[in-house]
Amino acid sequence: MLSIAEILPEMIATIVGVAIGGMGALYNNRRQSNVFKRKRAMILLKNIDNELRESAKTIVDAKEAFQAARFGKSFYLSSIAWDTATKVGDLAHVIGVELADVVENQYGICFRLRYYVELMTQLWLAPLEIDGRFEIREGFRKQILKDLELWLARYPEVETLVLSEIKRLSK
Repeated sequence: MLSIAEILPEMIATIVGVAIGGMGALYNNRRQSNVFKRKRAMILLKNIDNELRESAKTIVDAKEAFQAARFGKSFYLSSIAWDTATKVGDLAHVIGVELADVVENQYGICFRLRYYVELMTQLWLAPLEIDGRFEIREGFRKQILKDLELWLARYPEVETLVLSEIKRLSK
């Protein structure tokens, strides 16, 4: 018959082996999760950076057009990178809450601009007999110019934060 003294060392070795193996598996899983998160953050930030750069060019041209003419110019700001980044709902977890908030505020201005440009475009196509058409158009134009200037004023800070995060992640 086996005594406790003979079984105890094997039981302890088995328990320690299982515990160490489990901790190793948890560490490896966590490391793989962090690597995936870092790669995803890099892709999302590069896409957002490219989209914001394109928007900056469009906004500079649009601002000049709205300042030069009373009726302005129709333009479109893409949000494909933002829509893709926010699809899963974990953007703040992937790139950080502060950076996600700053980028979200910048895209919020883009969405407002798209809304007012759409309304102004509809007004251009509306019948000329609408009462207050000139005042409505001028109100849209002022709001668009205000948001164009706001977007351009905030863009350098957003660009700096996004690029510094890309640089940090690429190390």
